[in-house]
Amino acid sequence: MLEALHVSNYALIEEARVEFTGGLNVLTGETGAGKSILVGALNLVLGARASSEVVRSGADKAQIDAVFRIKSPSSRLKRLLEEYEIDLEEDTLLLSRSVARDGRSRAYVSGRLVPLAVLSRFGDELVDFHGQHDHQSLLKTDLQLDLLDAFARAEQDAANLAAQVELLREVERELKELETEDRERERRLEFRRFELNEIQSANLVPGEEEELKSRRNLITNMETIVRLAADCYAALYEAQGTAAIDQLNASQRALAELASFDPVFREMAEELDSARTVIEEVARRVRQFATNTEFDPNELNTINERLAQIGTLKRKYGTCIEEILEYAAVAKKEIENFEQRDEKILELRSKREKIQQEALSLAAKLSEKRRKAARQLDRNVTAVLTELGMGGGGFATHFENVELRKRGTEQVEFLLSANVGEQPKPLRMVASGGEISRVMLAIKSVLAQADQVPTLVFDEIDAGVGGATANKVAAKLAELAETHQVLCITHLPAIAAAGKTHILVTKNEEGNRALTRIVTLQKEERVKEIARLLDGTVSGVSLEHAKKLLRDSVRK
Repeated sequence: MLEALHVSNYALIEEARVEFTGGLNVLTGETGAGKSILVGALNLVLGARASSEVVRSGADKAQIDAVFRIKSPSSRLKRLLEEYEIDLEEDTLLLSRSVARDGRSRAYVSGRLVPLAVLSRFGDELVDFHGQHDHQSLLKTDLQLDLLDAFARAEQDAANLAAQVELLREVERELKELETEDRERERRLEFRRFELNEIQSANLVPGEEEELKSRRNLITNMETIVRLAADCYAALYEAQGTAAIDQLNASQRALAELASFDPVFREMAEELDSARTVIEEVARRVRQFATNTEFDPNELNTINERLAQIGTLKRKYGTCIEEILEYAAVAKKEIENFEQRDEKILELRSKREKIQQEALSLAAKLSEKRRKAARQLDRNVTAVLTELGMGGGGFATHFENVELRKRGTEQVEFLLSANVGEQPKPLRMVASGGEISRVMLAIKSVLAQADQVPTLVFDEIDAGVGGATANKVAAKLAELAETHQVLCITHLPAIAAAGKTHILVTKNEEGNRALTRIVTLQKEERVKEIARLLDGTVSGVSLEHAKKLLRDSVRK
């Protein structure tokens, strides 16, 4: 609920802090005193547009702060708080708005600077104005459908339908993706087939490029390799007198003779035997390589051509053979998926049909609940309108069939026939401020438990109302105030007496300037104000009448 409103340098208000309570808060005062100014300030802090003209003369800026106490936020408000990552501190939400002399405006939610549109979204969830066309959530057809669902106790049915339709839309998007752009897809797949064929026909083997490069290096340097192998063999085995094997033989003979003197040399001779075996083996292999190595003169050309082919594929598909083969695997999978496309389309079409039938079934059940509840709603609201002095009119819920969507197969709009013989019109087309306020009071009374907006402001609700009807309007406001916080600007003493909190707005001249003052009336002051509302003056008769109104209101 709205707990407090602080207004600074706004129009005729220099400085004012107004505290509100739960239940019915009434605002009274002479015509022109500034009641509408106070409502305008509240409207501004809830996101209404404003110009620099609202700034009090001589001030740099107007500042309005509204403190809301929110113990159980509605689902819509909770989503807003989560969306903008705003926490409620001690169940309190602070909305602030400033308008500078140069026209610049700033909006804040709990200290966080936000765009005006965001402030307005919060305002829509906190306060409903009735009597002016700002913040009238009931004029929005989407909310009318929400309220009807709440009245019909069909919110869960609506949520289930929305989820089913969202599932249907997902399948339809997937199906459309498969069914559209076939020509472009075919061109892409044809290119993919070409790429895959090019890679597969190359018969690439991981590690092949390194082996080819090694073989090419060997062939290119074959003459030098053969010469060096021959030199190696000669040094090991063939060079007369200097071959390693001859030197080893001489060493072995010396060691054999030394062994006759000391057995330790016998071990050394055995070690030389091992070395001799190694030298002989190396010499054999080197000689074999030098004398038997041959290669096809065309092999080098074949190797170069193969390496060139691999190089071409690397430029197109990857930095190495492994990456090229991975690219081929991806292309193959894409081709396989496309070739299975027809089967997938048939599967999705069948799935779509099944989900759609389920959605239509849910929509039909929801529609039946809505229409049944709408008939009851129409009767109830029309009955309350009669109580509020609009007996010639009638309330009706209009259904317009639409294609299946998340919200069902119908669009709902509330209609009003204000007088006998008039065609029902949408609520948004009802022009009279007092008339629309009473319509809203009637609807709010019937939908009290379904409506999630906690604070209601009624302005001009008493236009054209008097006598017994005034008492009924007061009773309805008091009844509505049991479930909502209600702020009502009124000239009717019956409504003023029904209030839990009574706020008086006056205009005075101070220092040759007009100032609006706002005070909360206590018992005696309240009696006097109600007496003034009764006959324009405060007399003994009017005072007694005022006291009686207050006593009767307390008993109710």
